[in-house]
Amino acid sequence: MNIEKKEIKRILFISLSNIGDIVLTTPVLKALSDNFSKVRIDMLVGQNGAELFRKHPAVFKVIPYNKHIPIVAKKRLVKKLRRVKYDLIVDLRNSLFPLLVGGRYRTSAIQTPPRSVVHKKQQHLWKLSTLGLTIKDAPFYLHIPKEDEQYTNEFIDNFDKKRPIIAVSPGAKSNIKRWAIWNYRDLINRLVKELNAQVVILGDASDSVLIKEADIRFTTDVVDLSGRTNLCQLASVLRQADLLITNDSAPLHIASAVGTKVLAIFGPTDPKEYGPTGTKDVVIRKELNCSPCRKAECSFHHECMEYIEVDEVFDRAKEMLELVHSQ
Repeated sequence: MNIEKKEIKRILFISLSNIGDIVLTTPVLKALSDNFSKVRIDMLVGQNGAELFRKHPAVFKVIPYNKHIPIVAKKRLVKKLRRVKYDLIVDLRNSLFPLLVGGRYRTSAIQTPPRSVVHKKQQHLWKLSTLGLTIKDAPFYLHIPKEDEQYTNEFIDNFDKKRPIIAVSPGAKSNIKRWAIWNYRDLINRLVKELNAQVVILGDASDSVLIKEADIRFTTDVVDLSGRTNLCQLASVLRQADLLITNDSAPLHIASAVGTKVLAIFGPTDPKEYGPTGTKDVVIRKELNCSPCRKAECSFHHECMEYIEVDEVFDRAKEMLELVHSQ
């Protein structure tokens, strides 16, 4: 399908629900913004990630969406969207919204990317290319408001900028994606003692409970910001860090979006689909017959994560920091 750009005045961009998945769709927002300048772009997005776009310069209106709302509420939403009369609907949920809302041009729910397009970021961009648009490898597209930068600077300004700043995010949406919290505790101790690093721990409110159970020793060199930042503030902290160490998680993709190097620990999920995208990022995983499995629960003993040693992660972090400070 080829579209006439001059006919496009209003666009509805339907993103996803989980924060990490939402960040992976922002290159599509960038591509839409580049292809259709001075066009109204409304964004329907999962409630958890809506705050990332409330002050985004490319987004006219943010429509938070809970996929679990009753059918009656969904019908009301469709009626409201129909009244806007969108010219183009780009739907990454592969839902019935484009058909029900009735945009002049819309992506198809049945088209699937070729096997050669593996990473989710590229799959989303491929979806947009089916409209006949010329799509390059668009970058991630996050906006950090000034007030969120000011909030995080209160913490980061206390750090010595001549010493490494390492962000550590030990959480993940699924327990099966998490490297053991005591491994992170031991890793943090070594980063501080052996690399003279300053560590900022990131995560949401549920992660802060996990972190408190780990008996991590907090000092002026180890600051716990878990549960104390919104998503834009978290992005601001990551942008100022030399390195992020994390599982397959939302902070991984946010770090990629702000250009921070990532050392990612992967087990049941496939880094070819969900891994960091920077050329100097590193993924640590074990080559096992059962991994990646994409299961909600491990059928064995979580070997894909249990076999990853603190020494291995520390050594790679050291190599990556040496590379950063040699440039």
